[in-house]
Amino acid sequence: MVIEDMQQSLELLKNIKDFFFNLEETERRLITELSNKEAEFCDIRHEIEFSELNAIEIMKIYKMEKKVLQERRIIKDKIDLISTIRPYVSKFITKGICAETDITIKNIETLKSNQENRQYTPRVLQNLKCAKKKKEE
Repeated sequence: MVIEDMQQSLELLKNIKDFFFNLEETERRLITELSNKEAEFCDIRHEIEFSELNAIEIMKIYKMEKKVLQERRIIKDKIDLISTIRPYVSKFITKGICAETDITIKNIETLKSNQENRQYTPRVLQNLKCAKKKKEE
């Protein structure tokens, strides 16, 4: 990333903001998904326990169980990642990085707007084209 590129810097700061702001929400969503997968697994186990299944049904239940377990593993791995990141994020949130990032994003957007709408008023030479532009507006 090139720091001198205003748009790249702005996008990076927005990604940082999203990263810090969405961590808890993502964790809550994943915990809910994990709970649902565990309930699905429990349902499948009860199907095995209480139903008289033929060979084809047993194979279907086995494939369903395997799929649920694989999806559950993916969710647990994501929760582990968030648990690993949480101490890092907590330190920065305590130091106010979210508010500072917001302020910096707004400052860069203001800077960008100012640079796009830049005007100059000549001090001595009033017949310059940039002076006429100013007078016409």
